[in-house]
Amino acid sequence: MKIEENLTSEILRRTSRRKFVDEEITVEEEVKIVEILDEINNEERGLNFKVIVNDGDEIFDGLASYGLIRGCNSYIALIGDSKEKKIAEKIGFYGEYLVLKLVQMGFGTCWVGATYDHKEIKEDVSLDYGEKIYCLIAFGKINSDTKIGFEKLVSLIGKKRKSIQEIFPNIKKVKKESQKWIMKGLELVRKAPSARNKQPWIFDIIENDTITISAKENFGYEKIDMGIAMLHFQQGAQLCGCKGEWRRRDGIWRFLLEEKDENTQI
Repeated sequence: MKIEENLTSEILRRTSRRKFVDEEITVEEEVKIVEILDEINNEERGLNFKVIVNDGDEIFDGLASYGLIRGCNSYIALIGDSKEKKIAEKIGFYGEYLVLKLVQMGFGTCWVGATYDHKEIKEDVSLDYGEKIYCLIAFGKINSDTKIGFEKLVSLIGKKRKSIQEIFPNIKKVKKESQKWIMKGLELVRKAPSARNKQPWIFDIIENDTITISAKENFGYEKIDMGIAMLHFQQGAQLCGCKGEWRRRDGIWRFLLEEKDENTQI
């Protein structure tokens, strides 16, 4: 799926929310969410995202959630075919696209890795052979754009963001004519969520001034984190009029400008 829409304002506005209000998702809102999911699932091989609306509070109530998600009864299961190559990166890329679309609709959101009731979710979500739930997106109505109470306390953990120099050590090698769009992409990467806020991404520049991305190990979520960062970078570049797509070539993820190749598209 090609994401032509620019969601920079949603990236800048979005923050992880863990406390939701007791207000149901409307039928109209559910229909819109399902339409977005259908577009993703139909266009991207290996993805099978599913939404549970107004009936999923049990999975966040148990000990497995540590009480980190409160008042949430709607979520999206990010399901993928575990046999599919690049599936984790796709989960991150299109999962974050979905997060930003939910923000656009006015919802609060939170990426959830392992902190939910894995037994209870089996009552809500069925999996086909080879499929796996990689992450969840908890979402719902919130009181305001300002975090309150325990949300502020949770946010204090790992709040510090890495500098551009830390995530792109060779930034000085970038040519002057490319600096604007690359820096904008990196600025938005600094806004990207990651497991335990480890920000494991490493950007580099190789032959033909091609930007690459890799990630340090991060509790098994590094490829998902990388997919999220790839979307943010692409959005920043696009904002500066520089269109490109991430492709995996010779084992390396590269940001290729204005290149079309359906066989290697993410």
